[in-house]
Amino acid sequence: MGTEEQSCMDEMARLRKEIARLEELTEINQRLHSSLDMDNVLKTIIDAASRSLEAERSTLYVIDEEKGEIWSHIAQGDDVGKIRLKIGQGIAGHVAKTGEVVRIPDAHKDNRFNPNVDAETGFVTRSMLCVPLESSGGKRVGVLQILNKKHGLFSEEDVKHLNALAVQAALALQNAQYLARLSSLSKQNAQLVEMLEQRLQDLQNRKMVSMKHLARGIAHEVNNQLAKVKGGAESLPEDINELKTMVDALLAGEEVDTEELRYLLDEGIRLSVEGVMEGTSGIAEIVQRIRNFVRLDQEAVQFSNLNDDIEMIIGMCSTDIEETEVTVKTELGDLPEIECRPREINMLLRELLWNAIYYASDGKAEDAPKLVLIKTSPAGDGKSVTASFLDNGPGIPVEDREHIFDLFYTTKPEGSGTGLGLSESYAIATRNGGTIFAEDPDPKEEAAYATKLTLRLPIRVRSQFN
Repeated sequence: MGTEEQSCMDEMARLRKEIARLEELTEINQRLHSSLDMDNVLKTIIDAASRSLEAERSTLYVIDEEKGEIWSHIAQGDDVGKIRLKIGQGIAGHVAKTGEVVRIPDAHKDNRFNPNVDAETGFVTRSMLCVPLESSGGKRVGVLQILNKKHGLFSEEDVKHLNALAVQAALALQNAQYLARLSSLSKQNAQLVEMLEQRLQDLQNRKMVSMKHLARGIAHEVNNQLAKVKGGAESLPEDINELKTMVDALLAGEEVDTEELRYLLDEGIRLSVEGVMEGTSGIAEIVQRIRNFVRLDQEAVQFSNLNDDIEMIIGMCSTDIEETEVTVKTELGDLPEIECRPREINMLLRELLWNAIYYASDGKAEDAPKLVLIKTSPAGDGKSVTASFLDNGPGIPVEDREHIFDLFYTTKPEGSGTGLGLSESYAIATRNGGTIFAEDPDPKEEAAYATKLTLRLPIRVRSQFN
């Protein structure tokens, strides 16, 4: 065979190899645009790299900038686990750091080579070709490493082919990362939706329990007043009949018991009428309290007196206070009227009061004191007022204070919550321009009280609602 003929055959072999490589690139490109399984596409790329470059093994590393590491996303070989290297460590780490292409005939003679992976896997690295993966924006995202050319050493043609594969790999890697991020965001959104649905259900359940609790207290108060009305209404006809009998007797010239007559005129009938009047007046007061609580006949933003609201809430909770045997005291300072959403503030005050009552009475012996103190005062800035709710319950550890207003945070047993919860209470306070915070009782308070929650509300906030 002549030299010219041999040269033609060599050129034909080279062209066939080049055509095969171009066909591989075309196949990879088609798979890249037809498959959503990016790991499979990346594996196809490194398999193609090993096959077309006639190498024993290939590895694709991903750059993790936050940790300052590279890690093997796809690696050939059953003995290859996940490899992690610091950026700059080993030849792959060097390429990740510098972005340069590294082609070496004997890795063990290169000072940058990290022999630990070979020691762990038993694989013997000889020649190596390593290229960076760069995104369409020029950002370095990974490294493609090819090990041990089976016949000879890696050539310039190999470098060009691997660079072409690296472009495909970078695009596939970007897509994989985007898909992973979208999947993560989708899971997070699903978890958030589930959490919000559960939160709404919990709030609905809490509000239902709270309304039942409130309705029971109102019914108790109304029944007390109805008992007065009933007692007066039942005794009044009897007193009137007895008086009529005595008057008829007097008109007939008969003697009557003058003391009994005087009692009926001075006490009996008057007490019966007063019982009816007191009961109906009490019911009217309860109705007014309810109207004040929900503010059905007022605008969304109104001026309100916090002291009056607190006294009204104490009256609304009087049944709970009696049943828990908690002593509720008040020290109400001279406050200006504040601008707020009164219905929300009433709900908030009731929650803070009931929270204090719960912890003051929780787990205590019958003869142990159960104390709650409510204090109000103008704030030092002259622009807001404060209402503090203190109780002598177990107290709040300092490390837990920043969490007590978190969503779902509670120390109450399951099923024992009867109100909005402190997270919703905090939300109400902020919607009205204020805040709630836990603080240490002052020296005069700490002897009797362990917990102090303070509500701060601005005096004028109308502009914040507009």
